[in-house]
Amino acid sequence: MRKHFFIALLSLCFLSGCDEGLAPDPIDTQTPGLGGTLTVTSPWPPADSVRDLRIVAFRNYPPVDILTEVLGGTALFSEQLAFGTTPQSWRIVLDGLKGRFAYIVAAQQFGANLFQDWRVVGVYTASGDVNTPTPVDLGSGRFVGDIEIKVDFTNLPPQPF
Repeated sequence: MRKHFFIALLSLCFLSGCDEGLAPDPIDTQTPGLGGTLTVTSPWPPADSVRDLRIVAFRNYPPVDILTEVLGGTALFSEQLAFGTTPQSWRIVLDGLKGRFAYIVAAQQFGANLFQDWRVVGVYTASGDVNTPTPVDLGSGRFVGDIEIKVDFTNLPPQPF
């Protein structure tokens, strides 16, 4: 299952090109989606162990078949987040996006194996208990932009994969 997750993540990384260089997109709250802040509360690990860092939103918790969710568009990924920057904003927007996302996480690629070296490093939870993810409902297509995910690299949340 982990292998399928990472294959799908790699595919999405290659498919999500950058047409404006490193310039961030302006904040768009008219297009349906998710957004918020990633805050790292611990020291960052060495840069070579954070090869990629993204927000991933899953419709199902725990994710049952990650490959099917990614290929079916029910698992969505943010652009790559910056190493060493905290707090930082993130967003996932898509025309026509609606419905409920049960599990929103920060995921880190920690090693060279793009298909297997990933782990969850932060979970969106309103209660503060990483064992109890908070779902987000976009209804019929709204933007929810107050999702804060905290990352403690020295105390990782449970791994669902």
